[in-house]
Amino acid sequence: MVNHKISEYLKDYLIIGHGLAGAVLSQQLLEKQQQITVLDLPTSNHSSSVAAGLYNPVTGRKMVKTWMADELFPVIEPFYRQLEQHLNSSFLLDIGIYRPFVSFEEQNDWDAKQSDDKYTPFIKSIRKKNLDSVSLHDPFGGIHLNHAGFVKIPQLLRASRAALIQAHVCEEKYFDQSQLKIKSDHITYENIAYRRLIFCNGIEALQTELFGWLPMHPVKGEILKAKMGKKITTILNRGVFILPLDHEHVRIGSNYQNHFDNILPTEKGKEEILQRLNGVLNEPVTIVDSTAGVRPATKDRRPIIGKHPEYEHIYIFNGFGSKGVSLIPYFSKQFMTYLETENGLIHDVNVSRYYKAYNSR
Repeated sequence: MVNHKISEYLKDYLIIGHGLAGAVLSQQLLEKQQQITVLDLPTSNHSSSVAAGLYNPVTGRKMVKTWMADELFPVIEPFYRQLEQHLNSSFLLDIGIYRPFVSFEEQNDWDAKQSDDKYTPFIKSIRKKNLDSVSLHDPFGGIHLNHAGFVKIPQLLRASRAALIQAHVCEEKYFDQSQLKIKSDHITYENIAYRRLIFCNGIEALQTELFGWLPMHPVKGEILKAKMGKKITTILNRGVFILPLDHEHVRIGSNYQNHFDNILPTEKGKEEILQRLNGVLNEPVTIVDSTAGVRPATKDRRPIIGKHPEYEHIYIFNGFGSKGVSLIPYFSKQFMTYLETENGLIHDVNVSRYYKAYNSR
């Protein structure tokens, strides 16, 4: 219980980080009339600001449904549509994904899945010949996927930041751990008291004493921006994605680097992406820019959400990696329930699965 002597001047939440996770969570808390402060200093290599923003229910070389697809993907588009209305902005493009088949066997396999209830929600159509609109290496046709598209994350973050600034709850500064004081039933930061503290700041959470013990590791990814002669109206994806930005520009990516010397784009990364692109696309492209970001990946590729093992009022909402767009809508709602009831988080994402790492430090 919070000490009644200080309860009158306590704010509700201090949120560290305004990437996609922090932006979504802060808007949900504001809707519930919570008093919040969001602490974040945008940087050029912010993982959310350079992310592609794809949501794709069928992934990998074997083209399998992504983890928890049946629960996650029906939520995604309604969630971002509602957020667009709330922020008076536009950032969701539900334009689907086209994935070429690599063999007749794969074509036949997915043709059969059209009558399988486990897959029908995600199948828009099956092509058994080349795509007409653009020249691809797709002699066996491909699949058009439903519940697939992308979110323009930079636009979402700008709209969210503008709303937070207008509400006077956003401070553009780094989190200074020396200014944090942990009390028995609240925390203070720069002499302001808060009931709860939530870390949504990606790999920077590892730089704190509170969550430095977590098994998150940075993964670097690079994305190219290019000019392309033909206009595409859907996302092309097989080993590399090609995402339409406007009438002449596309984004192409991505790669994954577990070991890297810096966070800048590299010639090696560019060549790796182009090599993959040449295996899919027969159209000429002109590279005009490249970006890189560092994602907060986890050992088991699952988010890390929940309460610090020692401090009841300190939380983490983090570790979404490259699938943040598809994971955050569903799990932000679970987390909101958890904050109110301490129930609702599945074990696969609960930070409690790593408490042993904290206890064995």
